[in-house]
Amino acid sequence: MAGKSRARKAKTSRRTRRIKKPVGAERPKKTDALAYLTASGAQALALPIDPAWQAGVKLNLKLLFIHAALVDEFSLPDDIEPAPVFRA
Repeated sequence: MAGKSRARKAKTSRRTRRIKKPVGAERPKKTDALAYLTASGAQALALPIDPAWQAGVKLNLKLLFIHAALVDEFSLPDDIEPAPVFRA
């Protein structure tokens, strides 16, 4: 009989450890990283951006990241040398 009571207590303690979500709790909305980056960058640079231009700035930032990813993916061989510098 003692074995049954221990097993019952273990089951009960496992049930109480579960975290229940409040009724009506919703997932937080996913933040727009580009909008956040645009706003924080403008604030850091004290650069006022007209709200009508926000979409364009965000689009250009997205294009910059796409092009940067392409450059980053391009692998160079280890034996490559930098181009010479010519001065006039």
